[in-house]
Amino acid sequence: MRRMIVAALAVGVLLTAGCQDQEARTQNARLQAELDLLKTQQNKGGSNDAFAQWLAAQSATKGNDDLEKRVNSLSEDIGAGLDDIKKQIKDSNDSQEKRVDDLEDQLKKVSDIEGTISALKGMIESLETKVKNVDPNEVLTAKGDLLARENDLRLEKQAREDAEKRIADLQQQLADAKAEVENIKAELVGLEGEDISKHPDYKKLSAEKRKLESEVKNLKSDYENLKIQKDALEAQLRKGTNPPGDTVTEMPKNYEFSGTVAEVSKGARPDGPSYLLVGSIQFKTEVPAVGTELMVVDAKNQPVCKVKVIRHYHFDDREEMPVDEVGCQTLDENAARPVAKGDSVIWIKPDKEDGGDTSNDAGTRNTSGGNDGTAGGD
Repeated sequence: MRRMIVAALAVGVLLTAGCQDQEARTQNARLQAELDLLKTQQNKGGSNDAFAQWLAAQSATKGNDDLEKRVNSLSEDIGAGLDDIKKQIKDSNDSQEKRVDDLEDQLKKVSDIEGTISALKGMIESLETKVKNVDPNEVLTAKGDLLARENDLRLEKQAREDAEKRIADLQQQLADAKAEVENIKAELVGLEGEDISKHPDYKKLSAEKRKLESEVKNLKSDYENLKIQKDALEAQLRKGTNPPGDTVTEMPKNYEFSGTVAEVSKGARPDGPSYLLVGSIQFKTEVPAVGTELMVVDAKNQPVCKVKVIRHYHFDDREEMPVDEVGCQTLDENAARPVAKGDSVIWIKPDKEDGGDTSNDAGTRNTSGGNDGTAGGD
């Protein structure tokens, strides 16, 4: 419709310009003819009786000089009129050309707009086709998955903030305990002939200090594990993959040994293995020997990684007492899902077992220093 209106306007402008041009040309031709006729009649002298009589009458009354002046004045007026008409024709032609150029520009713009409208119509039709082919159930499912992932991220963030706060609290408690230990040491300096390390308060505070340091290590480990899990979950969301499902695998019945990860610590190398302290141990016949490979599983009983027994810890730090805790080293830990405190450690004994030599037991825990009750490592 718009194109038809623009075309009609263009035709109207062209017709108007043509009419004006034709009228100017007609007027110019008429005046030119009159001028030529007057000049011809003047040159011929007597071809037109009326004009000759008029000239004679004028000559008789006013003289030839006056007649010549009038004729020259009339000729100049006619020439000036012709110049004006020529200028009007030129202006009309220029205006017409400008209007034609403007109309061509407008027609080009209209053509561009029509091309854009056609492309937009194609895009709209393509989008309408895609919308018609979308399954509403898939949209609802995707929306539900997105909400679930956002909730998981929110929980991970809250857990990380809680861990950071707990670490700060424990660090403050540790600093207070260290200050108290230093004060007691200063008070006991004056005691001659007495071993300060055997003082009950010193032992109590030292044990509390080791406990707090162990809790700080555990919380730092938990914080790092939560951060790694959060980063892995965010990477899965960016890739558009779904997080692991909620399927819970049944715990095998034929395990010989099970325990719970009580502490996790990293070695000196960031890319090195982790070291675990496994407590709450249960076993049917015997504790796995040093060098035995065990399996770490999560709360859904999904495998996390393999670990190797590197140390046995006995009750009361006495080798003749039963094993209380087991120290392990990870073998194939995945950075996307590291071992975390609370994971389970199990040992499924093969049918034919060569057995391990417990004589290579790394010894008991040193509660007075060194490892401070952790699994240790490089």
